[in-house]
Order: sequence, then structure tokens, then C-alpha cells
Amino acid sequence: MEQIKQMKIRFEKEIVSTIQVYFMDILNTHSVIYDIDGEVINEVNASSYCKTLRFSSERKDLCLSHSWELSKNAIRFKKPFEAVCPGGLIFLSVPIVLGENVVVGAHCAAISNPIRSKFSTYDIAAKFYIDAHILWEAVKKAPQIPKPVLKIARERVLSTTELISKILTHIHALQQRKQLQ
Repeated sequence: MEQIKQMKIRFEKEIVSTIQVYFMDILNTHSVIYDIDGEVINEVNASSYCKTLRFSSERKDLCLSHSWELSKNAIRFKKPFEAVCPGGLIFLSVPIVLGENVVVGAHCAAISNPIRSKFSTYDIAAKFYIDAHILWEAVKKAPQIPKPVLKIARERVLSTTELISKILTHIHALQQRKQLQ
């Protein structure tokens, strides 16, 4: 099995953020980009549901720790990983790669709707130590994204991460050339 290389680089946060914001605003969802050490490079949260879980609950750590665990797998194995988060959303984490061989981080994004069941919402609320009525209101406010759009969203996370990888590869190559001069 091929050894997967990892490298710590300086992310061009402004460029990465612009690409990420464009994608997340279309879907009204949540996305985070990590470097290989788990440092959050950028986080975009356009989801009222995710915002409620992250900022109104006593267990806000559940969200980031889940997305980081998923991202660690994407980084370690250099392939996308998908799983259901503690909030009931499907998350997809994709490695950010320089060239073909060097993993420098991961992009993790929600690619599903909140579960529209009061029973499930109450279970999730209990897990996050949040008032179930507050969470249920957030579920009702979250726009229902049609399944064909969610399928496109999955493809967009993959293509967005590929774009970020290509731009960082180009910037890294320019920086390396500059250092040699």
C-alpha cells in the first residue's frame, strides 16, 4: 500500500474562504476546512439548524469533534468519508491534496436536511442538552433542500475541494520557485 504523505502548509485563507462561502450560501449549510493538525482554517455556517446546535447548546463540542474525526480519516486514507453527525445530518469530508500525493487538510460539509421528526429532534436535543422546542423551531425554519439538489451538493463538495486543492498546489509551487530564486 502506498504511503500517504502529509504536510503542514500555510493556507491562503482569503481564497479558500471565498470558494467555501460561495458554495455554502447556495445550500444554506455548514462547512469547515481543517489543516492536517486539526486547526480550523475556515468555518462557514449558513444553517439555522447547525447554528442552534453549535451556539445554543451545552454540547457544542459534539459538532466540531465529529467533523474533525471524519476529516482525520479523509486525511489519513486520502479519500472521502461520509457519516451521520450527532445532529442527524450527513457529513462528507474530502481530503485537500497538493498535486497527487501530499495531503494538507480536509474539507467537511453537511450534505443533508435536518431530520423532520419531532421524536428524532427531541432525541438530538437531549444529546446536546438543548431545549427540544428551540431545536424543533430551528428544524422548521430550515429550508427543505430537494433530493436532486442534495445529490448535486455532494458533487459540489467534491469539486469545491478539488478546486481548493488545485489553487493551493499552484500557490505552493509559486512559493517554492520564489524561495529557489
